[in-house]
Amino acid sequence: MSRGRRAGTGRTPFALRPALRLGRRLAFAKTGRAALIVALIGIPTAGFAAVAVVVQSTQATVTERLDYDLGQARAQMRVSGPDLPGMVQDPVQWEFTDSERNSPVTESDEDSPFANVLAHVPDGALSIPIGSTPVVVQGSGGPVGLTAVEGSAWDPSLEGHWRVLDGATPTARGQLMVTPATLERLGARIGDTVDLTDPVTKRFTITGTMVDLGADPDAQGVFLPWGTTLATTDTTDDAGLSDVTVYLPTDPPTWSEIRQLNAHGIVVQSRPVVLDPPDARLAGAGQGFSVGWYLGAMALFGVFAMFEVALLAGAAFLVGTRADTRSYAIVTSVGGDKRFVRAVVAGSGLVLGVVGAVLGVAVGTGLGVLAFRLVDNGNVVSFPGLHVPPLLLLSIAAAGVLAGLVSALVAARSATRINVLAALRGSLRPVPVSRPARRRRRIWGPLLVVLGAVMTLACGVGVLMLNDRRVQQDHWAWAVGAGVAIGPCLMQLGIAICSPWLLALVTRLTARAGLSARLAARDARRNPVRTVPVLASVMSVVFVASVVITWSASSHAQYVRGYEYTTAVGVATSEVQAMTEEGSAGQHDAALTAHAAKVVAGVFDQDRIRVLGVTNDSLGDTPSTITVAHRWTPYDCPTNDTTTCSTYLDPTYTSTPHVWTGTVDDYAVLTGHRPSAAVRDALEGGRAISLWPEYAHDGTVRIDTFHDRTWESPTITERTRPDTSVTIPAVLDVQTPRIQVGVFMTKATAERYDVPAVDGMLVTTLPHDIQPAQWDELSSAWQSFGGDDRDRWGGPSFIYETGPVDHGALVRAIVLALAAAVTIGATTVAIGLARSDGRRDDEVLDAIGAAPRLRRGVSTWQAAILATVGSVIGTLLGLLPIRALTLRFAQGPDAVNHLPFVPDWPVLALLAIGLPLVVTAGAWLTSRGRRRVAVRRAH
Repeated sequence: MSRGRRAGTGRTPFALRPALRLGRRLAFAKTGRAALIVALIGIPTAGFAAVAVVVQSTQATVTERLDYDLGQARAQMRVSGPDLPGMVQDPVQWEFTDSERNSPVTESDEDSPFANVLAHVPDGALSIPIGSTPVVVQGSGGPVGLTAVEGSAWDPSLEGHWRVLDGATPTARGQLMVTPATLERLGARIGDTVDLTDPVTKRFTITGTMVDLGADPDAQGVFLPWGTTLATTDTTDDAGLSDVTVYLPTDPPTWSEIRQLNAHGIVVQSRPVVLDPPDARLAGAGQGFSVGWYLGAMALFGVFAMFEVALLAGAAFLVGTRADTRSYAIVTSVGGDKRFVRAVVAGSGLVLGVVGAVLGVAVGTGLGVLAFRLVDNGNVVSFPGLHVPPLLLLSIAAAGVLAGLVSALVAARSATRINVLAALRGSLRPVPVSRPARRRRRIWGPLLVVLGAVMTLACGVGVLMLNDRRVQQDHWAWAVGAGVAIGPCLMQLGIAICSPWLLALVTRLTARAGLSARLAARDARRNPVRTVPVLASVMSVVFVASVVITWSASSHAQYVRGYEYTTAVGVATSEVQAMTEEGSAGQHDAALTAHAAKVVAGVFDQDRIRVLGVTNDSLGDTPSTITVAHRWTPYDCPTNDTTTCSTYLDPTYTSTPHVWTGTVDDYAVLTGHRPSAAVRDALEGGRAISLWPEYAHDGTVRIDTFHDRTWESPTITERTRPDTSVTIPAVLDVQTPRIQVGVFMTKATAERYDVPAVDGMLVTTLPHDIQPAQWDELSSAWQSFGGDDRDRWGGPSFIYETGPVDHGALVRAIVLALAAAVTIGATTVAIGLARSDGRRDDEVLDAIGAAPRLRRGVSTWQAAILATVGSVIGTLLGLLPIRALTLRFAQGPDAVNHLPFVPDWPVLALLAIGLPLVVTAGAWLTSRGRRRVAVRRAH
């Protein structure tokens, strides 16, 4: 016979549905508290949803990418390599190619033949060849250089890549179309005639406007009939059409046909092959922008946002639980066990999480759609179409619900630890922390702080040691580097555990700061359930901001440490070198330089164009004569700097000439200041100026000349014997900072000592960097007036010296603003919770006749205490990871420019001190000092 269960020993069945219903009612019992929690969950959820919609809308689908690449056509083909077997392409990323091992294409050189793509169009297939070429069109204000698309780009089968906007398409060879921006620039209208002056001379009639859908609306260009400038149209000619694309409107090649075309160096994008690719993908194809990086970044920021929401919403739930203590006591008194009470509180969090997540996703999606519509400029490459990602939005909503549920779990545990009898009498006194809990906090708090600091420093040193290895084919540096991020998190957790003691210390420090400060500090210390989460939230946000600011400032310091000035700031230079037959830079030419200076002077009229002489020190395939300044000290530098180990002193550095000739005024422009009397006297007296001490020796400089040198010749050192050399008296004039001008002399001095300097450098001063419109004017001017010299030189390409611009300043400002926004929000929540939780205290203050400004002072001081403690600790902790990654005890390997530790102290001071001051001022301005009617309660 079975033994019966004793009465009272069985576990009561768990009533989940009643608990959830009661939780839903309690969730909205206090409208203000519910709205606060919903806002804390909904605002970040809306932000992530909006970002998801906008970012996803910038990622083209396969179909959208094909619609732009091909329009309505079925395929396109172009030459990608020499006409030799062995090249293979990826079926999807069709421009990504590889070569078969030991195939003929691997042994190709500059003399290898290229196929004519027109000769390989499939038999019977309709084809539309499209090419591009620079042209010059005569406008109302003068010649205009433009890029022409040559071919029937207006054909209906290419709709989607190009689009006709207005007018009619050309039907004769004397007609063309232009973009709307070009029509405005030419000062013409549809139906007018324009003259094409280069590369052919012909008059055209403008029949309409059209655009490339992958370009911005203000893009300029003309559209010409096929054969206008591209003379190679005979399919028997195997040269001259490497930049031509042939579109196939009706007959897409199969994969086997594509492989046959690959053998001739031709790549093909076929719509059927891309949509249903064969199992022949190439390794490394499609490694550009990865959605995985985007999702990873979203997940990282999402976890941090959930952490912040859980802290602030958790504080709100804890305050709400204390306010609803009597309700939970009634539930317990009528038989509700701890599971039931926990389910009620968790149900409140679940309900508010669902409401906040749903509202956030809905609002965020709408904001994302609106933002996309505002930024979409019609460029289908940048903005292919509106994409609302349902799975990603569902994940964001689930994260919001989870944040609400997690926020309520701590409050659920607190709700089961109330004193039922005291709560039924109306007591709101917080439950004291037990001695074992206090003992554990005393142990774990300091232990986590010390453990986190040691882990951060040790892992930082480990990352440096792993990165110093000559061979790095593993990911150990990333694995160890995770400790640099985990360590500060452990420290923050330890500090959060120790926060009650920190607040107790603040209470003692504010003992003589006035009544408002004492009351605020004591209230913060006695109510850690709502102050510690806010303190942790401020600390974590400021920590992240401090890390980003310190990293940005250190990176800029590293950039400045290795930055080499070409000239003084505000000077623009352009070297003029005639091109060789292979298309590389060749020798300087005085006549070409003079012609270029005349053309450029018509564009830059704010200062005259100076023509300076330089010696040739660049090497090529063809043997040539080079002239360099003799370096008297050896160049043996493990790492580069901007002085004795500058890359400018490297014998292999040929980007900028080392010997310059010009006038005293030219020297003043290059250096950015008036030369000293000694320098002026030296130049006028026929001596040279050495701007680098490495080129000066016993008051002279030596200019060495080497004949028959190519890039394969041995490197020139201080011991290399020149073919000829000349010694010139010189004066040392080292610039601070140094510029890339080695030796300077007048042209008369160069002639006197037979230094082969030739006019080859254009120099001018500009008030700012060259703008896109000026680049366009320069290109147009050279295309219009360059004449035959256009075949010898590609046109002016000025280098403007700006100095080491701090591109991270904007990043630091944005991070500081975001930290301020979150800190203000967190302290606002703290003040609101304090006001909600301290109603009884307000009633007592009113009853004893306290002035309204006292409560205003208490709110202000509480915001100041939480913001200051959190900001100062977060800022100091943010220095630790960067310090760990820059902690170096010995010289690293050669040619490594290590990151220095250079905090941006002014910005960090704003973060640690200025931010709390702003928060305090805001709390003072927004705090209300109205009296609250005292309610007398009988107990």
